[in-house]
Amino acid sequence: MTRQDIPENPPVTPRVNRIEKRQQREELIVQRAGELIAQYGFFELKMSDLAQACDISVGTLYAHFASKEDLLLGLAITAGQKRARFFGHARAHDGSAMEKFIVASLLDIRFSLEHPEWFEAEYLALAPSIWTRATPSHHQSQLAEVGRITEMFQSFLSAAADELGISHDVIARTRNLNLGSWGLSFGMNALAMSEITDRHYGAELRNNAIDIFCDSLADLLAGAGWHVDDARQIVRDLAARYAELPEDAT
Repeated sequence: MTRQDIPENPPVTPRVNRIEKRQQREELIVQRAGELIAQYGFFELKMSDLAQACDISVGTLYAHFASKEDLLLGLAITAGQKRARFFGHARAHDGSAMEKFIVASLLDIRFSLEHPEWFEAEYLALAPSIWTRATPSHHQSQLAEVGRITEMFQSFLSAAADELGISHDVIARTRNLNLGSWGLSFGMNALAMSEITDRHYGAELRNNAIDIFCDSLADLLAGAGWHVDDARQIVRDLAARYAELPEDAT
């Protein structure tokens, strides 16, 4: 066979076509599920309605997601992927490692606030009553997605050790700070979604979540050793600079 006899684009095997079609169908299912959850909420979602929205049978739907809990993990995985898309803007930020960490934190919480349906999926998927009923493959994929994001935040903090005045036990101390800031962001998002919070604080948290988060994050970092003039203002200035999610975020 000569070089001219070799086709430029060899035909795709049926197996590859099946894999691609399965992936495309699964993406469609998650997309439609996200739309229905945004409209009606997760607990009101019926698998039969979702199958109809995807123009597939209920049996085909269950071939992709074994249960409603399994579907929720699929949503959480997609949410993590959507969230991770714009962290490149934090990596490319023209500032110190600490500023990169702050920018990533700001983009992270803004995504959750502007897309509560995706945050809710991530929030619910952490419950043992959910992930223990999901398939192991989806649970492992969820853990991997969370792990990638966590490692990115950890890398920023490790690089910012000098800015934090950390000279020993760098991994342990920055890891604890990473967990603390994660809890701050996650908890504030959960509270912003809660009607109970409204009863205690009115609409203050919901309307001023970014400002409250900025000040709380600055105080957390200052307490951890980030000694700069007016930490709160620095964080707020970065929040203003990244006031909107990048266009490729979702």
